[in-house]
Amino acid sequence: MSKQIELKIVTPEKVLYQGLVDSVSLPTMEGEITILPDHIPIISAIKAGELKMKIDGKYQYFSITRGVAEVDGKTITLLTDAAESVHEIDEKRAQEAKERAQAIMSEKRHDEESYADAVVQMERALSRIKIAKKRSRGQSSTSSQQ
Repeated sequence: MSKQIELKIVTPEKVLYQGLVDSVSLPTMEGEITILPDHIPIISAIKAGELKMKIDGKYQYFSITRGVAEVDGKTITLLTDAAESVHEIDEKRAQEAKERAQAIMSEKRHDEESYADAVVQMERALSRIKIAKKRSRGQSSTSSQQ
């Protein structure tokens, strides 16, 4: 068995995932990073997007929103506003959320706060759609050849 690192994904509602993983790739404000066992300690802001974790050679995908990642080399703790596994995402609802966000963005161009909220909604909707499309193509748990 290869070396693993403990991952914990926490939202305000629940602990979405807790267990050992081979690696985790996630979007940060500086770009996508991959965390492996014995990674150097970091604290990083995360942005909405795709979280990809590898467990025993297979990938699992989650849609995550903004939050914070803390890594100490032995554990990864992700505190995020919301997260969903690929199996929890309803692509139709995600598409509707994207359309609502687009409408708000076009209506609220001059209201910075409303526009910023709509951008966050858009980022989440796009992430959810991307993850849902992976599921529909049968990529929700694939081999390590990705």
